[in-house]
Amino acid sequence: MTATSLLFRMPAPAVSPVSVRPVRPEDSHTLLRLARASNHDDAAWTDLLEFNEALFEAPVRAWAWLAFAGDAAVGHAVATVGFSLRARGYCLQLDSLHASEEWADAAESALFDEVRAMARRLGCVQLHWYGPHDDAARFDTPDARRDGQRHVLSLL
Repeated sequence: MTATSLLFRMPAPAVSPVSVRPVRPEDSHTLLRLARASNHDDAAWTDLLEFNEALFEAPVRAWAWLAFAGDAAVGHAVATVGFSLRARGYCLQLDSLHASEEWADAAESALFDEVRAMARRLGCVQLHWYGPHDDAARFDTPDARRDGQRHVLSLL
């Protein structure tokens, strides 16, 4: 068997139509617009001081990502670090994760992967999020358990 014949037997890796990157200061209005849309909330923030401090000033206390389909922002995720006595360590709390309906599967999956990777980089022992009972299946995390409506995924 030659290398050429192997090439034709190997499936091409799946390429996501969505890209994800961390939020930058110039993305603030895009992030807030997406968050308001996902919450069906028309109220605008009147003071962005705490928002900007948490995301962009040391010590950073929150992390956010945007998902893009081409140049269009189609989703977002926001997370903060907390401490869990039960887990005996730091946990990343997923505060918000949402994508437009058309891009929900690809964008939310890619965003969740970024959140999980950040939790591991920060040395968190768990990732927490609130949501419907089937959220663990939605994010392909069968080892996550439910604690009430809170989903807990061990990172150890």
